[in-house]
Amino acid sequence: MSGSTPAATRLVELVRTDVTELLADFAHLTADSKTADSTIGVPEFTQRLRDYVLRLGSMRRTRVAAHTLDNFRRTDEATVLALAHTCAALELFHAAALIHDDIIDESPTRRGNPAFHTGWGDTADRSPTSVSLGVTAGLLGGDAVLVLCARAIDRIASPVRERVSGFFQEIQLRTLVGELQDSMLEHRRIRHDRATITQMSVNKTAWYTVTAPMVLAARCANIEQQRTGALIGAGSAYGEAFQLLDDVNEVLTDAALTGKNPLDDLNSGKATLLHHIVATHATPAERAVLDRIYGRGNGSARDLERYRLLVTAHGQHICAELEALMNRARSHLRSVGFRDDTVGRIEDELNPHNPFPVTLYESA
Repeated sequence: MSGSTPAATRLVELVRTDVTELLADFAHLTADSKTADSTIGVPEFTQRLRDYVLRLGSMRRTRVAAHTLDNFRRTDEATVLALAHTCAALELFHAAALIHDDIIDESPTRRGNPAFHTGWGDTADRSPTSVSLGVTAGLLGGDAVLVLCARAIDRIASPVRERVSGFFQEIQLRTLVGELQDSMLEHRRIRHDRATITQMSVNKTAWYTVTAPMVLAARCANIEQQRTGALIGAGSAYGEAFQLLDDVNEVLTDAALTGKNPLDDLNSGKATLLHHIVATHATPAERAVLDRIYGRGNGSARDLERYRLLVTAHGQHICAELEALMNRARSHLRSVGFRDDTVGRIEDELNPHNPFPVTLYESA
């Protein structure tokens, strides 16, 4: 089932236009504020920020919101425009999170392109001053995009703006908390239980990737808030499944497609649901291999191949976990009247690289 619909295509176009206008306003503001001595770095900063943000990736959040709105059959122009401004804020928040995340993870690339904080000054210069300039530019770039998020929300007409803004702030705060939880788990490098990993994943990924577009679409459409609990439950389950699939793809799929280094999680010892599943079901011999290669900081291509073999060996357990998460999410959505075609389209947005390893469209 294709996730592309006329409603999704139009919303994506509106969001791109909105984001482009907000970035142009920022560039115009900085141009007006220039003096002879204050232009150093400003044109490069605004141009690089524009180029980075407008890559926009898959825009799956916008598409999930479009499918949700379509399910509610609230596609009048005012509601669609309100959702476009809301999704522009969401896509901008995603861009800001990526900029800051790459600084935290010290990642040199994003989606096959240089991370925003890299390449400032002399690219051959790795002195503390040069690195500090990149971190400064990255922090300020992410902060600037967060301001543009607020400006996107300001474009929404009342009373929809009031229904959206508080929930949008909750999404931002939960994502911040999830990022902190992820960093703390990685720093401590100890085995964590499923509940701890779930809490981190739901805060860091589920809320702004799946829960946010569904609930924000409902709020733009003025859907009764009694349905919000089911949407949050579905978003949490889908978000956890999305993160698990993302981690599987990072390990098993060509890095040219994912835009991620498959050694990153292996080297850092990241607390992921994928690793938890493999470690939980590992034999003593497999556990010994995991202890030698996971979280050691110096993984090789051979170590990655060993980890791939372990992930493949436990594919049945991974699929069972995915199926349980998917069925839980579907049950929540169907309880508030979501049609099967909408459920299928939402699920299509969650895995851009490969078919799901479980059947998606069967009844829960």
